[in-house]
Amino acid sequence: MRDQKRILVIDDDEVFGRLLQLGLKKNGYQCFLISNVHDAINFLSHNQEVDLFIVDYELGDRHENGLSLCRKIRVQTGRPIIMLTGESSTSATVSCLYAGANQYVTKPYVLEELLARIHVVLKLEEDRAGAVSKIENMKLAGIKLNGRTRTLTGHLCTVNLTERELAVAEVLFAHEGEEIKRDYIFSAVHGRQMRPFSRAVDILVGRFRKKLSSVTDEYLILPTRNAGYRLVQRECSKLASEESS
Repeated sequence: MRDQKRILVIDDDEVFGRLLQLGLKKNGYQCFLISNVHDAINFLSHNQEVDLFIVDYELGDRHENGLSLCRKIRVQTGRPIIMLTGESSTSATVSCLYAGANQYVTKPYVLEELLARIHVVLKLEEDRAGAVSKIENMKLAGIKLNGRTRTLTGHLCTVNLTERELAVAEVLFAHEGEEIKRDYIFSAVHGRQMRPFSRAVDILVGRFRKKLSSVTDEYLILPTRNAGYRLVQRECSKLASEESS
């Protein structure tokens, strides 16, 4: 078993990233640095072992950003994530948390504070891992969501997803069994607050629901009474429907 925890910093500001890398190494962590989304996704596809990801919120290009990368990390690795950004708005915080981040730290920050948050996140992850059984880790074993190829595979077939359908899938998969409100889904997908009376989330969820039902009959996406959605196994659908009525 490794004595040192491995941390991957993903930040397109290489000067800032190297300073953070140096600070983490001085405090006993193995730290690696990636400066763009493409290399980060390639890293994930090779299943390289990391205990914690630190991701820059503003990171990105035309097709990917820090939020979409956060969703992919959560779905593909299940490892904890800390987001770093100079944006301190409530909508940014909500977007990060519902994209799968465990912590949200604004720049500039004191290294000691970040180290404390890293310690807490890693400790909670160790406790969670010790409490979760192998069966619980295989809740979505019958469905494969591939963020790199944007495909959803079940026992019936494989379908292609649009980028926004993939984003909805990543949010629901990361919070399987939990109620996720419509405005939180919108924030995680779009990175901004939802306008009043917007039906964008309902349309996206509806499109993804059809594709999910075409690949598997084991899972359902149900509306909840608090204007949200929940991804559940079919045998749990009766209880979930009763809660939403």
